[in-house]
Amino acid sequence: MTTDVASPNQFQRGRRGKNLALLTGSTAMDNAESSVTTVLFPLMREAMGLSSAALGTIVAVAKAVGIFTAIPWAFLARRYSRKSVLALCSGFWGGWVILAGLSGNFTQFLVLYAIGAAGFAGAGPIALSILGDLYEDDRRGRATGLVYGSVAIIAGVSAPIFGLLSRFEDGWRYGYIITGGICIVIGMLILVFLDDPQPDHHNSRPTVDDLGVKARFWRDGLRELLAIKTFRYILIQRIFSGQNVMMSFGIVFLVEEHGFTTATASIIAPPFAIGFLLGTFVGGRVNDAVHVRRPRSGRIIMLQISQLAFAAAALIATQISWNNIVIYAALFGVLGLCQGQVPVVNRPLIMAVVRPELRALAFAVSLSTVEALAYAGYALLVGILGDTIGLQGSLLIVTVLLTTVNGLASAALYRPYARDSAALHSHDVVKSLV
Repeated sequence: MTTDVASPNQFQRGRRGKNLALLTGSTAMDNAESSVTTVLFPLMREAMGLSSAALGTIVAVAKAVGIFTAIPWAFLARRYSRKSVLALCSGFWGGWVILAGLSGNFTQFLVLYAIGAAGFAGAGPIALSILGDLYEDDRRGRATGLVYGSVAIIAGVSAPIFGLLSRFEDGWRYGYIITGGICIVIGMLILVFLDDPQPDHHNSRPTVDDLGVKARFWRDGLRELLAIKTFRYILIQRIFSGQNVMMSFGIVFLVEEHGFTTATASIIAPPFAIGFLLGTFVGGRVNDAVHVRRPRSGRIIMLQISQLAFAAAALIATQISWNNIVIYAALFGVLGLCQGQVPVVNRPLIMAVVRPELRALAFAVSLSTVEALAYAGYALLVGILGDTIGLQGSLLIVTVLLTTVNGLASAALYRPYARDSAALHSHDVVKSLV
């Protein structure tokens, strides 16, 4: 069955800007919720008598529930109105965040926070689906970059603002209540103003035969993906990547290990966001240029450089006491720059070895499952180790040593990547001739 979708040309630039802003706002809500937790956890820890392991539990739970709820939200968006489902999961679902801010103990908070995270996990895939219909193929990369770049800036700017709430006794509660209220407002704006080029209720009820065909496709697709040596190596590489936890624990690290106030420590967030933005935009161009010069090895070279550079910057940032927030802000800017290299290297690597029909499944496996599980596991590990050997030691193990080993071990990708990318290119050439 075909689906009628409005042509991207039907949406003028002004309407596209409006839609892009709304999609950015919906995507930013998950990051805003994480930013509140990262910045105001020291206050929550003091109010509830928590340890560093509690922050790892919060981050891990949020990532873990998203693994199981992102696909159901996407299914609902296919069966019903994408705009309505997006408004619900990224907007009105903010009511759970407000309730989390009003919780009486840590157990209540964790349950309510997990329910909130379960809703926000659906925002990204649905927003990208709508974005793909609003923009022509040659403009989708730029539009996606604007969304995620803007999300990074929003997260960086909001962190110091949330840090000011540390001056109030219940500042952490105010942070969640404000964030939940903003979510609800965005949900209302999406319902009223977002243009969805795909009509509501466009899919008929699937038949048993349709479900059987889809099940065979996913099963055979997984078998084909795991037969690609480069893809298997990338999954292993993402499993042993502990870089993501750096910003989750960065502010708490400065508060606990170096005695900065929460408001002062939160200053590192904007430089990290700006660095991430530069790493994504500028780094993408650099990676493309290196790939053109060295098509068989350029992307692997850049992957190793970004990982080893991140490990070096993390070593300097976490193992040397600078006692100056300006220096830490600069170092976290470098960390953001290196971290911003991840999507512009990792995604093209997968695209180069996986045929187009299976790329959505490949990203679902590598990002929504493997990477999310790794993020959750390392968040728990850093929190537990933080209680036993301190956050300085735990970050040394996860973000410095593990990333260094991962960067060196990524050299194993050179030969299989050259072979698998060449094989896919040859297949595409033959297919075009036929």
